[in-house]
Amino acid sequence: MRCVPKQRRVRAVRSILAALLIAGFLIYALPPASGALGLRLPAWPFTALAFACLIAAVFLLVRYEMTGFQYIIRPRTETDGTEFVTAYASGRPAICELPPEQLDFAVVKSQGARPGVMECLLSLGDLIAVYPIRRSRRDGMTKADLRERYAADGYVWYDYTLTLGIDDALALVFVDGNRTVGILIEPDEGMRAYFMTLKPHTDGR
Repeated sequence: MRCVPKQRRVRAVRSILAALLIAGFLIYALPPASGALGLRLPAWPFTALAFACLIAAVFLLVRYEMTGFQYIIRPRTETDGTEFVTAYASGRPAICELPPEQLDFAVVKSQGARPGVMECLLSLGDLIAVYPIRRSRRDGMTKADLRERYAADGYVWYDYTLTLGIDDALALVFVDGNRTVGILIEPDEGMRAYFMTLKPHTDGR
């Protein structure tokens, strides 16, 4: 089973990107423009602010425009992590009928034209909980709530969502050695239904 999320807020990303670039240009040009009006403004604070806008724009471009993810559920095999990118790419339904202990969950990350690299590989047998994640506590579990819940277990988390400001992410919680790992994804309906059926909001606590 494979899922490739798409950026669902392309217009918002590009609008923010354009706003940052325009703001950076205007801020950088302010001291010279003020000199023509007889004002003397120190250049370094405006240069620093313009540079910060540029850095934010580059981060936004790379993180939300040039980055891609693949979520893959595959049978456990002894591999070096390269051949599984194409294996089961057609999403064979029978894979969901296998016991979780015989399956791995993997995340492949790509940027630009570079080939994808495996960022995450965990056994579904180590999955202990699945939570829908919201941006506000009024709507449900948030990322902060999840960190607080598992803080005593050496909790670390990784965000593999693509959509800017996503409000319907899914958190997969795994036991990984002596720590607990949270994996944030934005699956399609089929993969979401599979995870929610497999481990709906429960970790035995």
